[in-house]
Amino acid sequence: MGDLTALGLSPAEEATYSALVASGPSESEQNAVLTNLIDKGLVSRVGDRYVAVAPDIALEVLLLEQERLLRDARSHIDDLSAAYRSHTGTPTATLVELVTGAAAVRQRIDQVQAAARTELRRLVRTPYGDPLVPRAECRTVYEHGVLDAHSNETARMLPALPMHLYLADDRLALVLLSDESAVLVQACGLFDAYVELFEALWEQALPVKADGALVELLLAGLTDQAIARQLGVSERTAQRKIAALMQELGARTRFQAGAQAAMQRQ
Repeated sequence: MGDLTALGLSPAEEATYSALVASGPSESEQNAVLTNLIDKGLVSRVGDRYVAVAPDIALEVLLLEQERLLRDARSHIDDLSAAYRSHTGTPTATLVELVTGAAAVRQRIDQVQAAARTELRRLVRTPYGDPLVPRAECRTVYEHGVLDAHSNETARMLPALPMHLYLADDRLALVLLSDESAVLVQACGLFDAYVELFEALWEQALPVKADGALVELLLAGLTDQAIARQLGVSERTAQRKIAALMQELGARTRFQAGAQAAMQRQ
């Protein structure tokens, strides 16, 4: 049935309810798990037998209750945010937060990425890497040599990037200053500047589709023969791969594609 713990069921409760749904009424002796399931409206006692209540009824009720609790939690978060802003002093204090310490920086990276609801935008430099798989739609510009694209991500590449940046929707920006310090920026003029920087670099970057290694080798300025050796393919196969990438970039000749990559190094 999948994981129902989000609806407030313990693993034992989920296993018992699933067994009753799959096998029908049971004459098991009542225990704490069955008592909890009865209290939650998932199981009924009929004589000496325990019967599962239809999932589309019982679980829907639990789902609606969890949605209500989440709405209440969202409202409470808004109240806490308002209280936080009221006592932090100047507006700048609420718009820009300095994060120090490697553990705190790593935590903020995870939080900002997880907070993205519709789109996550990233500039990923060395040496940080990026172990977290984003849940929202994601666009990432990777620095040459750091490529680690995920299935739900559209990735591009540049030889070098000016900073390591995370943008969660139009709400939060996290700029890494070092492995032990970062700046968290909320929506403001500075945030808008980071968005413009990302979009400008995104337009300049080379697209990375099925063959990120080929893009890296082209950016390194290697010849067709050298690229073939690095990829472990024949020179003709390498040329076909390069031609396909040139078509994707809209370049008519290898020289034009090389010029484009050279401009991006500047």
